Amino acid sequence: MDKELEYLESRVAALIARIRELEAQNGRFAEALAQALKENAELHFRVEETKTRVAALIERLPKAEENEA
Repeated sequence: MDKELEYLESRVAALIARIRELEAQNGRFAEALAQALKENAELHFRVEETKTRVAALIERLPKAEENEA
């Protein structure tokens, strides 16, 4: 009976240690996800800004005459 309790105690201790490892890893993943989402938002903003600037530049180009071939 004592050996069974010692075995169970060691298994519970191992599970607790694993849970703590997984919690720490989950925290790191959450931080990485937050950083990736921030970078994605910044890149999306920059792409939209670039689209606007390109569209403005295209509007400034001289219009081609329809009769010119």
